[in-house]
Amino acid sequence: MNITPLKQKFLRAVTGSRSTLQELSSKRWTICPSEQQRVPPAIFLEQDLAKITAVMEDTTLEQEMVRIRGGHIEHAATIAYQLSDCELLNGSLYKGSVRSPLTKQAQHLFDFKRTESIAEATLAGTYYGSFYFGHWLTDDLSLYLAAQSWGTPIIPERPAYSHESGYRELTNIQPNSVASAHFQQLIIFDDFGQNSFKRTRYEEIRSRLSTIPAINAGGKVLIRRGQQGAARVLTNAAEIEQLLVAQGFHIIDPEQSTVQEIVAATQSARLVVGLEGSHLLHCIYTMAQNGGLCVLQPPFRFNNVLKNYADCVGISYGFVIGQANENGFSINPDDLLHILAKIDSALPA
Repeated sequence: MNITPLKQKFLRAVTGSRSTLQELSSKRWTICPSEQQRVPPAIFLEQDLAKITAVMEDTTLEQEMVRIRGGHIEHAATIAYQLSDCELLNGSLYKGSVRSPLTKQAQHLFDFKRTESIAEATLAGTYYGSFYFGHWLTDDLSLYLAAQSWGTPIIPERPAYSHESGYRELTNIQPNSVASAHFQQLIIFDDFGQNSFKRTRYEEIRSRLSTIPAINAGGKVLIRRGQQGAARVLTNAAEIEQLLVAQGFHIIDPEQSTVQEIVAATQSARLVVGLEGSHLLHCIYTMAQNGGLCVLQPPFRFNNVLKNYADCVGISYGFVIGQANENGFSINPDDLLHILAKIDSALPA
């Protein structure tokens, strides 16, 4: 029986410690220092901002305004930390009085899993990547490329995404999945900054996916959102799809497509459109460099985290905010065409 969670709670209660795993590391080093960059503002209609009623739960309106306004920003450093004598159990890392969740699994005070002993490893999974496909596709896949330089990459055991095995096969990114283990040495990373080291790894993944031939090079793609994830019901979806098809857009439905089909459809696309959500990250490695991305935003879930990735890889980012209605929200066709024209005019000829 493993009582590590019980011991952690006891030690935290006795010591009152609020330390982090990073603070308990025996060694740390900077892989890439923090960097300054000037990023462009998003392309949007200023009057659209009055439609916003709420933002996505993991952000704030202030943070979203900073993202869309552009300007000088600082990218956080990528830092490695070496931990000694720590344990992974039920999706959380434990060391002394500290528990750091890596998944949304509930904490149990006792556990009966067999705990394997691992001498050395590197962590290649993130908390958000364990339940947001888009974060897994960008944050976790790129983290693996850093983690493999310092040891054997591992991730906490969790259910796989439907397209996960396809991307792993195409990119040759195959970490070891671990349910319960004690590590003599484990290296973890702060790697949330969209710095030059992150961009280099994005480019490496892009290169690995480029072996799939494009079927629509230089074209325009609408990535259809399926039924998974938080509700974002576009009530005039059929009208918007007909409008975009008339403008020469090719529609791809990820829920009905293999990874190879998705990559082929988005490979070298000049312009991509879709509802806000993880499914849009299917294009981040494959669409044309210096291409354009237009996000259809629910007014009740405003979120522009995709702009961080777009800025990092040089993609022009724009959005249209919908009008809330009883069943969801609708997008004004004229506003969409206006923003698409503005994005297209900002791209290289």
